[in-house]
Amino acid sequence: MNFLWFDYESSGSRVNFDHVLEASFVLTDSRFKILEKTELKCRLKPNVIPNIGALLVNSISVETLQKAPLSHYQLVLENHKWFEKFTPSYFTGYNITGFDIEFYRRMLFKNLIPNWYQTNTNGNKIYDVLPHIRVAKLVNRNVIATKLNQKGNDSFKLADIAEVGNFNHGISHTSLVDCLNTIEVAKKIKQGAPEIWDSSLQTAHKTDAEKVIDKEKVICTFEYFYSKARPFCSKFLFYHPVYRWATLWDLKQHPKDFINLDRQELAKALTKSPKAIRTCKHNKNPLIMKKEFALAFEPYSEIGMNELMERAKILDDNTSFVKTINFILENNAKEKIESNQIEPLFEESLYSGGLNVSSSDKTNMNKFHEVDLKGKLNLIEKFNDQRFAYFAKCILYEEFSQKELPDSLYKEMHMYFAERLNSKNGDEKWETFGSFYKQVDDIREKYKDDENKLNLLNGYDNYVQEMEKKFENV
Repeated sequence: MNFLWFDYESSGSRVNFDHVLEASFVLTDSRFKILEKTELKCRLKPNVIPNIGALLVNSISVETLQKAPLSHYQLVLENHKWFEKFTPSYFTGYNITGFDIEFYRRMLFKNLIPNWYQTNTNGNKIYDVLPHIRVAKLVNRNVIATKLNQKGNDSFKLADIAEVGNFNHGISHTSLVDCLNTIEVAKKIKQGAPEIWDSSLQTAHKTDAEKVIDKEKVICTFEYFYSKARPFCSKFLFYHPVYRWATLWDLKQHPKDFINLDRQELAKALTKSPKAIRTCKHNKNPLIMKKEFALAFEPYSEIGMNELMERAKILDDNTSFVKTINFILENNAKEKIESNQIEPLFEESLYSGGLNVSSSDKTNMNKFHEVDLKGKLNLIEKFNDQRFAYFAKCILYEEFSQKELPDSLYKEMHMYFAERLNSKNGDEKWETFGSFYKQVDDIREKYKDDENKLNLLNGYDNYVQEMEKKFENV
């Protein structure tokens, strides 16, 4: 199966409220031969204030923000077409499970394309290079050259790896260059740690990962915290009753120290560090190795496989103990959900608002992209789910001029976004004019001796000031 490498550069990191400005796709075969590539750029939406930190990283020019060939809506439609064209593939990138995939799902959601799980349906799978290069480096220090950060740990920032490795594909933090650099990192994994590469491909889809977990029962997984990849030899217990992730028991913790505790005592014990319960988010391309792999690391090498399996057997033989753990975790999850009574905004409701879409809403979504402005306006009231009616209004406000839109619709949306962008509560989930200007002032002091950065900063500042004038006195 081919690999589709993709990368986004965006207006900021808030996946619910920022948006993609630049997207690149590179299709390769399994030997990394490039078959096709493309790059898409779009203008900044009129109702989104960019994050100055993000712009200084990706250096997208003010001219591009104003004059890029595509609107954001057009970019989303093109992006969806390209992904359809390359299906089935491994949808691959650097930290895509934590960033790019989540951005893309929301792009489809907010632009009325009812195919939110496109990247992991119809034979598609998701492969994230970042977690696997971290483990490959743990297993083989020579697999790739890395910088050390200020704390003396390996830096796995793609730009740092590209610099040390002399990848020479161009300036980092442009989407096409980041795709090509990610391919170079993947080559290093395949060449220097083939067992990691092969195993990581076996968990590129949730169902594939479940098959591995269900078959092996005792597995070696990895988590990354405090800037280091850490191995865990664990016994699979069950899939979480609420979140459905694989719930594991870390076998460096002896079950006999917990098994006779009552429910309250056990619930308290499970919260203490080092934690006995580990989670494997098997829908996010985790690395799962055979249990013997853990014997290369302490303390599992000291405990030994015979003892580890004895501990696993104790868990198998004490089903009531495992059921109690299940009950505790379910209860904790439900209490957490019930304690969060804040109603999510529509942009935040991809998961919390329900994933099931009525057939009539799906039909109207598909029609929305085919009809003219009059047809789009007529569809607004036909959506059963008010979220989709709202997103339709947003698209029309972003895509059409004030003269083209009904006066009532334009005023409704313009006032709504004026209130949002001028908000001064201090807890906004999006960039406001106030937060943007504060960041500019703080960063200007940091770059006071860097003329190039200051010129870039001033250009962004002037752009947002012009934008602000459109929302004054609304």
